Amino acid sequence: MDKVPVDRLLFIFDADSGLWDAFVDSAKKVLRINGCALCQITHGLVTEKSEWRQCQEALGAPIEYLHRDEIPPDLLPLVEGELPCIVAEHDGKRTLLLASETIARCRGSVDDLRGKLLFHAAKHGLAIV
Repeated sequence: MDKVPVDRLLFIFDADSGLWDAFVDSAKKVLRINGCALCQITHGLVTEKSEWRQCQEALGAPIEYLHRDEIPPDLLPLVEGELPCIVAEHDGKRTLLLASETIARCRGSVDDLRGKLLFHAAKHGLAIV
């Protein structure tokens, strides 16, 4: 069976949007206080990590970032209680690829996140690359 290509990945952070919230998240990173596990993988104190940018290019699928206060109402039932998470859009459908527990197990590693993304996509019959 051929794998279905992913049209887009939605990376949904367990943080709100806005300058103040970005500042709070950066402070949590510096103080090593639990913050968003997905933010820790993709972003440094101020910008995206260069290692993550390279991984993003290698994945090939478009990625859209959303904060918890930006989640569209039709997506809430799929992701509620699972933040942060990664959702794949394909064939007009949405599949929860990685939930919060799986992302937390990456422990900030871009390579671990990439491996888990590819594994879970294949498990659902999806192709990211």
